[in-house]
Amino acid sequence: MSMSFSKFKKIIGADPWSRDAETLRARKSSPEFEEAAVEAEAFEKKLQSALLVSPPSDLLDNIKAISQQPARQHRWMPLALAASLLIAVGTVGMVWNQSLKPETVEAYLADHYSHDGSALITKAMASAAEQDINGILASLNAAADRPLADRIRLIKYCPTLEGRGAHMVVSTNQGPMTIIFMPKTQVDDLKMVEFDQMHALLVDLEHGSAAIIGAKSQTVENLEGVVRGALKTGLVGA
Repeated sequence: MSMSFSKFKKIIGADPWSRDAETLRARKSSPEFEEAAVEAEAFEKKLQSALLVSPPSDLLDNIKAISQQPARQHRWMPLALAASLLIAVGTVGMVWNQSLKPETVEAYLADHYSHDGSALITKAMASAAEQDINGILASLNAAADRPLADRIRLIKYCPTLEGRGAHMVVSTNQGPMTIIFMPKTQVDDLKMVEFDQMHALLVDLEHGSAAIIGAKSQTVENLEGVVRGALKTGLVGA
């Protein structure tokens, strides 16, 4: 039985990059499905681009000042001010404000993984599309050789302490693990970080760094050689 258009839109609305076999078949079934998928992917890219925008440094102070003003009954906030406040609040929600973002790699990893780490593990498919792997990493001046690329089950952009990075779910003989590539962040090589029920091994690369994240029952060190040898960074002209 073919997938309905409404169900298809719900699926791609939640995950525009879904590589589920049924979803892919539905996408190819008609121009209407393909057009909806392309629009969903374009919207997701716009949201990812928003991560690179830095709001004004005094944004939170301005919002706090407004909230501390005495309440006035029976008066409507001027439309322009209301619109500005709505945009400001939305920006705070979408963008990692410098005053709120973690100050250390350790805090960043704990915060970032708590946001969507477990959810992305469950969304990971049999394998990520090669065009997604190549496209995302190339935009970050990097590439993945086969020992790593063949393991990637999901890849997406993610925010890091110094701009945009890549969030990857990879397969191992111990189950799926996560690799966060941070193109502009240097770390203490081979340092182990623990948070919640997870732990992460930091790998300092020639350009940038990576964090290999897994449950404490998983040996994250086993992926260190793969990341160090197969994640090529600082590629000229990428």
